[in-house]
Amino acid sequence: MHIEPFSDYRAYMRMATSLLENGRMNDGMGNVAYYSSGWPIFLSPFFAVFGATAQVAQILNVILGTLGIWLVYLCARQLLGNWKWAMLAALAWALYPPAILYTEYVAKENLMVPMLLAQTYFLLIYPASRHKIRLSVLLGALFAYELLVGPAVILTGLLIGLMVSGIHLNREILRSIQWKAMFACLIAFFITLAPWFTYTTVQLGKPLLNTNGAFNIYLGNNPAADVKFVGIQHTPLGPVWDGIRKERGEIGSSAFLKEQALNYVKENPGRTAWLSLRKIAYFWKPPIHSGEEENPTAVEKLMRLGWLIAYNIIVILALVPLLFRQRLNRNHAILFGTVALYCLIHAAAYVIFRYRLPVMPLMCILAANGLYLLTEWWKMRRQTG
Repeated sequence: MHIEPFSDYRAYMRMATSLLENGRMNDGMGNVAYYSSGWPIFLSPFFAVFGATAQVAQILNVILGTLGIWLVYLCARQLLGNWKWAMLAALAWALYPPAILYTEYVAKENLMVPMLLAQTYFLLIYPASRHKIRLSVLLGALFAYELLVGPAVILTGLLIGLMVSGIHLNREILRSIQWKAMFACLIAFFITLAPWFTYTTVQLGKPLLNTNGAFNIYLGNNPAADVKFVGIQHTPLGPVWDGIRKERGEIGSSAFLKEQALNYVKENPGRTAWLSLRKIAYFWKPPIHSGEEENPTAVEKLMRLGWLIAYNIIVILALVPLLFRQRLNRNHAILFGTVALYCLIHAAAYVIFRYRLPVMPLMCILAANGLYLLTEWWKMRRQTG
């Protein structure tokens, strides 16, 4: 299968190639920092060496996918303590249809998956590590670059903050804080972001991750908003949006959209809350859609059926550990917390099915744990019955 880059994927290709050509990112639409920069920055050195083609990106995706499988295994070993069950989690992710399909796309999710898994692994090993300062630096730098790749991870930074700071609720907070580790994490975080912040300050007059965030927030909070993506042309600002962009520029139009979204939320708190809950539910909706093709082939139908079956099994089994509350521990809190916080941020904007791909390997780990707990429960029941 060969899929030519389109939409966002084409923009990432342009950003990476223009960075190599003249040191500036150009998404083809005149924006400086609309799209997330981390993915094209990652692609650019490989494009410089091997050529700026979709095939190079696809090969990178396969390598990143392999790294992701290995990281699933490492995380699962920390949770399960058994290499066989950890292998099951890795196998589930390796065979998950979207994990295979998205290696064909120049999509930032291919990089978000191993990065979020690496973050999770560092959090899992942190409490027992004798090198907490080193891990704090790694977590700070990793999280900063994750924000450049996909800001949807932003709320998962709460887990990093809690872990690195060492705050204990049953002690005096200031005395329990691990100041050295916390400052090491923060320094690494800001050093990693410094080059991009410098670039946006020079180009736009202020440091920022991107200007896309306000755009997405407005799309998710206006009279025409839905759980799914609704283009700005279908919103109240649609008829005048081009004029707003020309008049206010990239920064000004982004600030205007943010203001409009916040005003709508203040004026419609009930509808906003209800729509946010629907977005969270839709985030986990099984993939029962038929795709964009009007007449899908037999192979595509089979793949979609396999995706639906795999997804339902993974999600159901991933919830099983919650039934064994006495067996839950800090590692479960890290995994469930990461998934929940990543999901929660999408309540502020809108949901596209590919947005949940970065947390599905974590669900595979929890699913393997769920199957393990069910197996142990069944064995005990047979012995006592």
